[in-house]
Amino acid sequence: MIRILLVDDQKVIRQGLKALLESESGLQIVGLAENGKMGVEMAEQLQPDVVLVDMYMPVMDGAAATEIICQRCPHTKVLLLSSADDDKCIADALRAGAMGYLLKNASSEEVANAIRSVHKGYTQLSPGLLKKVMNRNPTSTETAVLPSDLTHAENQLLRILKDPDSLDIPTIDTFKALVSSPIEAKKLLPHLKQKLERQPDHVLAYYILGTLLYEYQHQAKVALNCWRKGFKQALAQGISLEGLLLFCRSISLVNTNEAYAGIKQVLDTHGQHIPASILGATAERVFGPESECTQVLTIAWQIRQMSTLLDEHYPLKSKLDDLNVRFTMLGSKKQVYSL
Repeated sequence: MIRILLVDDQKVIRQGLKALLESESGLQIVGLAENGKMGVEMAEQLQPDVVLVDMYMPVMDGAAATEIICQRCPHTKVLLLSSADDDKCIADALRAGAMGYLLKNASSEEVANAIRSVHKGYTQLSPGLLKKVMNRNPTSTETAVLPSDLTHAENQLLRILKDPDSLDIPTIDTFKALVSSPIEAKKLLPHLKQKLERQPDHVLAYYILGTLLYEYQHQAKVALNCWRKGFKQALAQGISLEGLLLFCRSISLVNTNEAYAGIKQVLDTHGQHIPASILGATAERVFGPESECTQVLTIAWQIRQMSTLLDEHYPLKSKLDDLNVRFTMLGSKKQVYSL
C-alpha cells in the first residue's frame, strides 16, 4: 500500500483527489494539508511514501515545501500536481527535489500511475513538459545562482536558510563573520528576496535581510520593515525567546519605542511561562547586562510578577478579612454571654 499525503490550498481539489485516488488499488490517503507549511509538518509527522503537492499556495509554495520535505523526509517522494505549465515552475520544482510534475488536467488513472512510478524511483512528467524543460533558457539571474558559481557566503546562506527557525546568536554571529564587504552583502540580497517570495513566513530570512540592508545598504526604513514582518511571523510561530529578543534588539537600532513595545509583547507571550533567571540571562545575552532594554525587560517582568502575586492573594486576603470579622463577632458574643 502506497501512503499518500495531499497538499493543495483548494478544499474541493483535495477532497476530489482523495475520492479519486482512494478508488485506485494500492493507494491510501493518510493526510490532507491546505498549504506548504502544513504539508511539511504533516510529512514529518506521517512520513508518507509520496506527497502530492500543488505549486501555488499561500504561506509556502510547492517548490519551497518540496525542498524542505526532501531534506527532512529522505524516504518520501514528492510529485507536483499543478495547473502551471511554464518552464520556470517545472525547473524550480525539479531543482527542489521533486520526482515529477503533472498538470491538473491529467486523468485520475494518469495521476495514480505517476504516483506508483514515482514511488519506485522513476521521474514522471506530463506529456510535452520534458520538451519545455529541455528547451528552456535560464535567465541570467538563475544562471548566477548555480552552486558552482556561488561564493562561500552564498553557499553558507543557502545552507542556513534551510532551517527557517534557527534564529539565535551563534547562527547570526557565524553568518556575520562570512560577510566582509558591501559587495558581498549585495550578492546575498537576491537569495533572501527569492526565499521570501517562495516562503513569505521565513523568520530567519527576514532577520538577515533586514540586517544586511541596515549594515551594508544603509536603508534603515526598509530594514525596519523587514524586522517588523519577521517579528510578527516570529510571534505567530512561537519561536524561541532568544529569537524574539534579537528582533527587538535590531528594531531598537531604528526605533527605540517600537523595540520597547516589542519587548512588552514578548513579555506577554513568554513572561508567565519562563522563570526570571532564564528571562534575565537571555536578555543579558542578547542586549548586554548594562543595556537599557535588559533593565526595562527585568523591571517589566518584576512588575508583572508582583501584579500576579497580588491577584493570586487578593481572594485569600478577602477571605481572611471575612474570617477575622466573624471571629471578632463570635468573641464579642461569647463575651456578652459570659456576662
